[in-house]
Amino acid sequence: MTSGELKVLTFDDYTEEWAEFILTNRNNRTDNPVHDYDIVKGPIANDRVGLQLWKFNNHDIDMATLIKRLKFMKGITIQYYFGTQKAIDHLVRL
Repeated sequence: MTSGELKVLTFDDYTEEWAEFILTNRNNRTDNPVHDYDIVKGPIANDRVGLQLWKFNNHDIDMATLIKRLKFMKGITIQYYFGTQKAIDHLVRL
Protein backbone atom coordinates (compact mmCIF):
# COMPACT_ATOMS: atom_id res chain seq x y z
CA MET A 1 0.00 0.00 0.00
CA THR A 2 1.28 3.49 -0.80
CA SER A 3 0.45 6.47 1.40
CA GLY A 4 1.18 9.52 -0.74
CA GLU A 5 4.70 8.88 -1.93
CA LEU A 6 5.55 6.55 0.95
CA LYS A 7 5.53 2.78 0.59
CA VAL A 8 3.68 1.42 3.65
CA LEU A 9 3.08 -2.17 4.79
CA THR A 10 0.40 -2.79 7.44
CA PHE A 11 -0.26 -5.94 9.44
CA ASP A 12 -3.51 -5.78 11.41
CA ASP A 13 -2.98 -8.96 13.40
CA TYR A 14 -0.56 -11.78 14.08
CA THR A 15 -0.68 -13.77 10.84
CA GLU A 16 1.54 -16.19 9.00
CA GLU A 17 2.52 -13.35 6.63
CA TRP A 18 3.46 -11.17 9.63
CA ALA A 19 5.52 -14.00 11.20
CA GLU A 20 7.38 -14.69 7.95
CA PHE A 21 8.12 -10.97 7.54
CA ILE A 22 9.46 -10.69 11.11
CA LEU A 23 11.53 -13.87 10.79
CA THR A 24 13.01 -12.75 7.46
CA ASN A 25 14.05 -9.45 9.01
CA ARG A 26 15.43 -11.01 12.21
CA ASN A 27 17.39 -13.60 10.24
CA ASN A 28 18.94 -11.01 7.93
CA ARG A 29 22.67 -11.02 8.67
CA THR A 30 23.55 -8.24 6.22
CA ASP A 31 23.46 -4.46 6.46
CA ASN A 32 20.98 -4.38 3.59
CA PRO A 33 17.26 -4.30 4.38
CA VAL A 34 15.21 -7.26 3.16
CA HIS A 35 12.33 -5.02 2.10
CA ASP A 36 11.83 -1.60 0.52
CA TYR A 37 9.01 -0.24 2.69
CA ASP A 38 9.33 3.26 4.10
CA ILE A 39 6.98 2.44 6.98
CA VAL A 40 5.85 -0.87 8.46
CA LYS A 41 2.99 -0.97 10.98
CA GLY A 42 1.97 -4.08 12.86
CA PRO A 43 1.88 -6.07 16.07
CA ILE A 44 4.91 -5.61 18.25
CA ALA A 45 7.64 -8.23 18.13
CA ASN A 46 8.92 -7.95 21.71
CA ASP A 47 10.72 -10.51 23.91
CA ARG A 48 7.58 -12.59 24.54
CA VAL A 49 6.98 -12.77 20.81
CA GLY A 50 10.68 -13.42 20.26
CA LEU A 51 10.55 -16.52 22.44
CA GLN A 52 7.75 -17.97 20.31
CA LEU A 53 9.62 -17.09 17.10
CA TRP A 54 12.71 -18.83 18.52
CA LYS A 55 10.64 -21.95 19.23
CA PHE A 56 9.33 -21.86 15.66
CA ASN A 57 12.84 -21.42 14.22
CA ASN A 58 14.02 -24.41 16.26
CA HIS A 59 11.12 -26.51 14.95
CA ASP A 60 9.68 -26.88 18.46
CA ILE A 61 6.33 -25.52 17.21
CA ASP A 62 4.73 -25.21 13.79
CA MET A 63 3.37 -22.04 12.15
CA ALA A 64 -0.22 -22.71 13.24
CA THR A 65 0.89 -23.10 16.88
CA LEU A 66 3.02 -19.96 16.64
CA ILE A 67 0.10 -17.85 15.42
CA LYS A 68 -2.28 -19.40 17.96
CA ARG A 69 0.07 -18.64 20.86
CA LEU A 70 0.67 -15.08 19.70
CA LYS A 71 -3.06 -14.41 19.42
CA PHE A 72 -3.62 -15.60 23.00
CA MET A 73 -1.11 -13.13 24.42
CA LYS A 74 -2.68 -10.22 26.28
CA GLY A 75 -3.72 -7.69 23.66
CA ILE A 76 -1.95 -6.56 20.55
CA THR A 77 0.37 -3.62 20.87
CA ILE A 78 1.08 -1.91 17.57
CA GLN A 79 4.53 -0.71 16.59
CA TYR A 80 5.70 1.48 13.73
CA TYR A 81 8.96 1.15 11.82
CA PHE A 82 10.20 4.23 9.98
CA GLY A 83 12.90 2.76 7.79
CA THR A 84 13.85 5.52 5.41
CA GLN A 85 14.79 9.17 5.67
CA LYS A 86 11.75 9.91 3.51
CA ALA A 87 9.51 8.35 6.18
CA ILE A 88 11.29 10.14 9.01
CA ASP A 89 10.89 13.47 7.21
CA HIS A 90 7.10 13.01 7.47
CA LEU A 91 7.18 12.90 11.28
CA VAL A 92 5.83 15.97 13.01
CA ARG A 93 6.58 16.87 16.60
CA LEU A 94 3.41 17.67 18.55
